[in-house]
Amino acid sequence: MIHIRALATGSAVAASAIALALAAVGDLRAYRIPNLIPAVLAASFALAACFMPRSFLLGGLATGAGLLAVGGLLFALGVMGGGDAKLLAATALWAGPTLLSAFALVTSLAGMALAVVMLSPLRRLMPAPPQRLSAPGGGPREWARQPMPYGVAIAAGGLWVLGRHLAITG
Repeated sequence: MIHIRALATGSAVAASAIALALAAVGDLRAYRIPNLIPAVLAASFALAACFMPRSFLLGGLATGAGLLAVGGLLFALGVMGGGDAKLLAATALWAGPTLLSAFALVTSLAGMALAVVMLSPLRRLMPAPPQRLSAPGGGPREWARQPMPYGVAIAAGGLWVLGRHLAITG
């Protein structure tokens, strides 16, 4: 039974890590996170939860639901994209209440690093946002209002969480 548990949880973590990497690349290149990516994260969480204590499932569901509500509010206010909100909630399933603060910290630090790049001349190395997302004008205020592929930061936090799960269960 231990081998099946290790295989199932390892496969679930690997699938989630690949999904997060694809989310980061997709958001960076086209400012889009396909719905399939949060679905893969949720499905792999469900697979891993079958082999974990019930508290893992319940804590993950509560954390994911809470961040889905927060992400939905931020989306409604125009602060966050819908793909970012779904990715945040699906990744929070894995964080659960025990890793939520560390997930938030790593995601925030990665977001700050991304913001520094977006506000610096290094931004020219990144793909331009689609016209539908671009802010008008070219002054400093408009630069600060440009869209940011925050899925990259969420993916960094999520990869950290998955690494913690490997360290704990491995």
